[in-house]
Amino acid sequence: MKINKIEINNFYSIKNVKLRFDKYKGIVLIEGKNKDTGGSNGSGKSVLIEAVVWGIFGKTIRKSTEEALINNKEKKNCSVKITVNDDIVIERGKKPVFLKLYKGDKEITRDNALNTQAFIDELLQTNYKVFLASTVFGQQNNIEFINATPEDKRTIIKNFLNLEDLFSLRDSVKQLKSQYSQIVKKQDAIIQEHDKSIKSFDTKLKSLGRLRKVVEGKFDEAALSMSLSDVVSLEQNNTNLHWEVAGINKEIDALEDRKDHLLQRMNDPSRVDVCTKCGQSMEAPFHPRVLRNDIAVCEDAILKFEEKRAVALSKVKPITITALQYYEIIEYNQLKKESETFEDIKEETLAKIQEAHDVKQEYNSKYEIMRFWEKAFSESGIVKYIIKNVLDYFNSKVNFYLSHLSQGKFFIEFDESLKETVIHNKKPIHYISLSGGEKRKVSLSVMLGLQELLKISHNQKNNLMFFDEVAENLDQEGLDGLYILLSELKKDKNLFVITHNNYLKSLMDNAKTITIIKSKGISRLTGK
Repeated sequence: MKINKIEINNFYSIKNVKLRFDKYKGIVLIEGKNKDTGGSNGSGKSVLIEAVVWGIFGKTIRKSTEEALINNKEKKNCSVKITVNDDIVIERGKKPVFLKLYKGDKEITRDNALNTQAFIDELLQTNYKVFLASTVFGQQNNIEFINATPEDKRTIIKNFLNLEDLFSLRDSVKQLKSQYSQIVKKQDAIIQEHDKSIKSFDTKLKSLGRLRKVVEGKFDEAALSMSLSDVVSLEQNNTNLHWEVAGINKEIDALEDRKDHLLQRMNDPSRVDVCTKCGQSMEAPFHPRVLRNDIAVCEDAILKFEEKRAVALSKVKPITITALQYYEIIEYNQLKKESETFEDIKEETLAKIQEAHDVKQEYNSKYEIMRFWEKAFSESGIVKYIIKNVLDYFNSKVNFYLSHLSQGKFFIEFDESLKETVIHNKKPIHYISLSGGEKRKVSLSVMLGLQELLKISHNQKNNLMFFDEVAENLDQEGLDGLYILLSELKKDKNLFVITHNNYLKSLMDNAKTITIIKSKGISRLTGK
């Protein structure tokens, strides 16, 4: 991130300042003169740093109240305007409160301050904590890494390595795993409920099957397929045919009687064929010829009636069921329909069970995947692996800086548990046994080492670094080493240094200087 320029109005003690950072290359010494007190303290040397931080993030390093930000003389119109990456402009103010964001000539402010700040962080690919850790080194934000617990050390490392996304992923994975587990449980409940239904259907189908077999044992297949109207029509038709046959039989019986009578007359011995008085032959009705003809007529008529009877009898259909018995057929058809309904429902239920099994299998697989990733994103997974593999890099960077500050007299090593071991003159010693100046060297080296982690994890390549009273407790050896480090860092950054140490100032004699002069509560900037 490149910070181009800043405009400060009524911010703390500064009334009006415009500063272009590209005018100050290398090491820049910030000095102060407080004409109100006669010293340098309270002149506003740290205000420039605070303005940069507040302008971008809306937060200060020293955690001041909002009212304290506003110049106590003007009491209003507090604002900071800062240009970043050449075309991003952030304007922030108090009394009145406002936050505006521009990219080029286009305003891109979001609907509220919270969303606008989130968008600023996204555009600049940083946040308040990361920026502070990578840009500002001093009393206010000193990270007491050495004195922290192992767990706190891990937390610091994780923050500097930008591992929050992994924990966000872990939480997302955990949430998905829980959702998948609930889906699996739901499918189990569905399967269990449907299994109960299947058992109930099977019981009903068995019962219906037994009842159907009873009916099927009484009637043939044809009868079972008949409708009531068919049964009634068949009965009526057969009844009519039987009446017709009865009538024919009556006619045949009458003809048979007449035939028998005629035969009896033919065979009667007392029958007279010639008239006893005149001697002439008797023709009708008792003449043999007439009788034989009548008998033939009867036989012919009988034959025709028998043929008619045979036709009628052929039309009579067998009756295996009566209309009175048909209620059993109705019951049977109901049983059959009910059985078919249960069979259909059973098939649908079996399909639902299979569907539930498929869903369960799918989400069981997803659950197992989420369980794997939950473990992978846990402290014992990828996080542990990353920290383990970054330790060598971290140790090398810390000791690179520490070797300059201590002239190679002692080194520090952090193991996988982040427990430190100090090596002094090739012998291990306790950190607590170090002097205040030596502890300061370690603290500064650790901070610079953590800053190196920011470079690789957040891609933080800020053009500015602020060192606020970092020389405190350092001996000449340490000051010489610090100056060497500053000289190395200034190759690709602008370093703004605040210090009361005259020896360090003497080493930076050729550095550009910004002097902040405070008079009557108002600070102004001058520079060479």
